[in-house]
Amino acid sequence: MNERDHELFEAELRRLRPAQLSDEFQSRLADVSPMGTAQSQVRRPSRAPALDWWLWLRWLSPATVALLAVLVVVFQGGTHRNPAPPAISSTTPTLKADQVEIDQQLVGSFDTVAEMPDGEPVRMRVNQWMDEVTLRDSASGVEVVQRTPRIKVVPVSFAVY
Repeated sequence: MNERDHELFEAELRRLRPAQLSDEFQSRLADVSPMGTAQSQVRRPSRAPALDWWLWLRWLSPATVALLAVLVVVFQGGTHRNPAPPAISSTTPTLKADQVEIDQQLVGSFDTVAEMPDGEPVRMRVNQWMDEVTLRDSASGVEVVQRTPRIKVVPVSFAVY
């Protein structure tokens, strides 16, 4: 249906008149009292005292679990860490790295299109890298880890056919 058909249909609906209610139905409607005139009181069901412990338990259980989780993290969290680093003093030898690891991880990559000031489109590939260098001195048990994020943008030419 197009707009003209809709307009004709609406014009026809406006010309229609609603049917008359039957006398029986009108009398039934007149006999019904409006609902707003009756006053009703809302009563809450009384709770049994035996159910009060259930309400406390419903709130106490999650709180107990959360408290236990915090206690486990506080008391057991330090066991996964390395022992305290050796104290630095003037007699401590300098760091002699006998193991060096260099790692590059591609974190994300996407292509984008930019527009130069003269209106020429330029397509670029953006690579997000995470560089990690790890130095270990086996003699003193020292490990140094440095992580550095890096972004590399490479312009890509458009192929014109």
